[in-house]
Amino acid sequence: MTSPADTTRPTSAELRLANASWEALFRSQVVLMREFVAEQSWVEITQHEYDVLYTLAKAPDGLSLAEANRETLMTQGGLSKLVSRLVDRGFITRCTDDVDRRAVKLRLTEEGREMQRLVGRRHARSVAGVMRRALTPDQMEQLLELGTTIIANMSDPAPTSP
Repeated sequence: MTSPADTTRPTSAELRLANASWEALFRSQVVLMREFVAEQSWVEITQHEYDVLYTLAKAPDGLSLAEANRETLMTQGGLSKLVSRLVDRGFITRCTDDVDRRAVKLRLTEEGREMQRLVGRRHARSVAGVMRRALTPDQMEQLLELGTTIIANMSDPAPTSP
């Protein structure tokens, strides 16, 4: 098999394998998301709202809207509207950036942090239950390694074709 950065033309077998792998990854994500949508974790806030709160919880210094957009699975416009709702609900605040006084950072409020933790605990238990139903611990380790590898390899700029 070729290396992740290989830009040579794939063989027919490599094309089939790459597409079958992608299809399996994509379909498994869809199946899992259906499970999570059906769970009872999303009473107080939606999954998208949780995604933003979780993303901000990982960034104690806050994030710009553009940075938050890169870390969430939303369009810029959708995120902007959602941020306004979360500000109105008192879960996040817009603050002046300490370094660039013209820029705005998004930060969790204490109420937002409490909501993220409340929903996060329920969601974490749900994720554990679903994943334990689907995979053995060894398989979860393999999935973690594969996902981490994909993220690391795709975080680098794409190689240019010869």
